[in-house]
Amino acid sequence: MSKHPLLRPERIVVSVVLIAWVVLALSSPWQIIADDASRSVSWVLLTWGWLLWTSVGVSLLVPSPMALTIVRIVIPLSVVVSVVAGQPIAVFCSVVALIVCASPVFVDAMVQGGAYGDEKRFALRTPLPYVVPAVLAWAIYTASLVGGSLLLAAQQYVFGALLLALGILLSRTIPKRLHRLARRWLVLVPVGVVVHDHLVLHETIMAPSAKIMSVVRAPDVGEAADLTGGTFGDRLTITLTEADKVVMSAITAKTLGTTEALHVKMFCIAPRRLTAALSAITQ
Repeated sequence: MSKHPLLRPERIVVSVVLIAWVVLALSSPWQIIADDASRSVSWVLLTWGWLLWTSVGVSLLVPSPMALTIVRIVIPLSVVVSVVAGQPIAVFCSVVALIVCASPVFVDAMVQGGAYGDEKRFALRTPLPYVVPAVLAWAIYTASLVGGSLLLAAQQYVFGALLLALGILLSRTIPKRLHRLARRWLVLVPVGVVVHDHLVLHETIMAPSAKIMSVVRAPDVGEAADLTGGTFGDRLTITLTEADKVVMSAITAKTLGTTEALHVKMFCIAPRRLTAALSAITQ
């Protein structure tokens, strides 16, 4: 018997984040900080606060990979603001939202929101070599953009202008690169499977069902080509009936010490919900 649509895990986790986000608005930590600031700084704080809150609210109501990127950028910032405001309810809600939005079920729910037709998406685990650079990029980007505007409002024109200029400059690259982390998934379509991962791959892998010999859970890479980008733990090893061409991104080829184009018969990927992905493929 299938689950009631309202009780699906994907709906539940998105609803939890949405409820936490609504309660966060009621506690409004940015308003608490603004009350102790000058008029100009208060205006900038309130503008940023409600603008960013609205962006996440809309993203939760309309799930998509882009919405996932927005959530990943804004919700960690809400934790910082809540801690600075010293508002316990805001801290609790923002931390709950942060934890839940990092869960595999939530990530899958967001990327599935942008699916086309009859396809099922399973987000891939973020490669470990990209985690620290992504966090640093987020910190520099948000600090320069928000901090620069606040410094300008506080009449700290030199440092404020420099930081804001840096933030505007980074707006051309950082969001795009962070968004690439949200556009990595294994796709199940009626005719086979697709690996969409332009972080690790230069070209999407398309494997028709007729060419798939087996899909198994494996604790390590073994003899397969590692297309996880560098992750620990179990992964899926897909074996084809015949070798196929795989074109990797330049940085992946450099990391593996090989050429960008390979002919592989076995390759590994690492979905966040590995068991669910394996079950969906085998069924």
